[in-house]
Amino acid sequence: MRPTRTSTTGTARAPGRALAAGALLLLTACGSADGAPPYPAPAASTASTAAAGTASALTLTDGWVKAADEGMTGVFGTLVNASDADVHVVAADSDVAGRAELHEMVSADGGQMVMAEKEDGVVVPAGGQYVLAPGGDHLMLMDLTAPLLPGDDVVVTLEAADGSSVDVTVTARTFSGAEESYQGGDS
Repeated sequence: MRPTRTSTTGTARAPGRALAAGALLLLTACGSADGAPPYPAPAASTASTAAAGTASALTLTDGWVKAADEGMTGVFGTLVNASDADVHVVAADSDVAGRAELHEMVSADGGQMVMAEKEDGVVVPAGGQYVLAPGGDHLMLMDLTAPLLPGDDVVVTLEAADGSSVDVTVTARTFSGAEESYQGGDS
């Protein structure tokens, strides 16, 4: 039995680390060609407040992460904002990855859809939701520190523009999505 991965609450996180740009990579972690989810409906993820602020109103429902041996993988689910104010998620972090980025799908030269960092993060509207899905906006865990096997629990810290953060837990599962490319930056 593999140990459950957890993060230490209250640890300092390096600014900008979660939004570092990556090199052009081939991704097998995200998306399906027809958008149909080839996985059973997951249980709701848990969330706990890491700091007071707008992020404490966020939860991630139906959250999951694609099991992966190495490299990178995607985190998916629905961010739900229970507050009466928008929550601007600008960064993410996880102990299982060297870095994390918020991604979107964009059209590259030749019309091919590729992943690119969502430079300004995502806004979860007051009382609303924001879907993170294969083939759409999602969270990437890059430079994995160890394999993620089906059933592993992974803690991801979501950081808001106001400096607050919230931890969400997702479970790794098998997913055979389409191969997508990552349009990275200079580093």
